[in-house]
Amino acid sequence: MPTDHAFHWPGGDCRLFVGVALNPAQQQQIAAVLATLPAGLKPVPAENLHLTLRFLGQSSETQARVLWGQLSATSLPAFSVRLEQLLCWPGPKVLCLAGEITDPALRDLDISITQAAASAGYPPSQHPLHPHLTLARSAKQLPQSPVTVPALQVQPSELHLYQSVSTPAGVRYPVLASLPLVTV
Repeated sequence: MPTDHAFHWPGGDCRLFVGVALNPAQQQQIAAVLATLPAGLKPVPAENLHLTLRFLGQSSETQARVLWGQLSATSLPAFSVRLEQLLCWPGPKVLCLAGEITDPALRDLDISITQAAASAGYPPSQHPLHPHLTLARSAKQLPQSPVTVPALQVQPSELHLYQSVSTPAGVRYPVLASLPLVTV
């Protein structure tokens, strides 16, 4: 992933979101859980695990640069969130590990992202922020057999602008830009 403040645009309009990555140990921990999910669920590939903070949708390069410029001009707060509740969201048909917003820094970051998105001309978010990690797709309900998922304390050090790319092999989420999250 890019760790500098460079902005890497692939060309044309892109489907984008703002989020944070898991650390490598957490990725491995969740990958082990994904291997135990019941048949019928489509586990998310370990390299795609992330927390989405704001879905942006189809974006032009100009919009994305305005958004990222706004965020770059701000001191973005580091935050912590504990993900410990296994949920099934039947609308999007996803199984996820979710948590509550208890850290005021996460609320502050959400406000900064929302303001930057509005400045860049993105429509308001359809849903309030609910921190979660998507584990699998095609989930209509919680699995009947117990799934043991460890609680995760996520404390990211960078905010990422991700592109959502559909390929014949499945979706990929390359990072187009990254910014540091600062402990205040």
